[in-house]
Amino acid sequence: MTITIVISIALLLPIHVLKASNHRTGEYLSGWRVRKGDRFNIEYTHSIQLTPVIETYYIDRDGRIVLEESYFHSYGAGLPSDTPYRFDITKDGFRIYEIYEELDNLVYRTGAIRANHRIFLKGKAYPFLGFSKPRESIVFEVEKMPLLQYIAKEVYNVTKKIHYRK
Repeated sequence: MTITIVISIALLLPIHVLKASNHRTGEYLSGWRVRKGDRFNIEYTHSIQLTPVIETYYIDRDGRIVLEESYFHSYGAGLPSDTPYRFDITKDGFRIYEIYEELDNLVYRTGAIRANHRIFLKGKAYPFLGFSKPRESIVFEVEKMPLLQYIAKEVYNVTKKIHYRK
């Protein structure tokens, strides 16, 4: 009886989830449990330059997403030409760092052909096309939700993906 109560309470405790949703409809696409201080990268191939872009974020103590640095291999359309932040030019490309810009959310559009968007979190890569459709607008935000709700959403997503593959 005591174990059941402890498990029930644990499943109802809120956790922070980095949630990916359809920007237009709000449909939950995927999520990852995060804690303050967790870092993640979003990497993609720039559509014009066809070179890598890497953006590094972390979760602050209040559960907000903070842009820490941005790296791009070559200068071109849609990439910054100047910046108020620290900036290095290396043999491998351009690095803007010590940005520390707090964001309520991030919005990306999943590439259809060559962008190959990926989120890297806790040592694993998650291709955007694994949880979204080509050209889908995705919003990433940190949300507090009960552990049980998070588990239910992820189980539903797994069964939905299995159903689509048939």
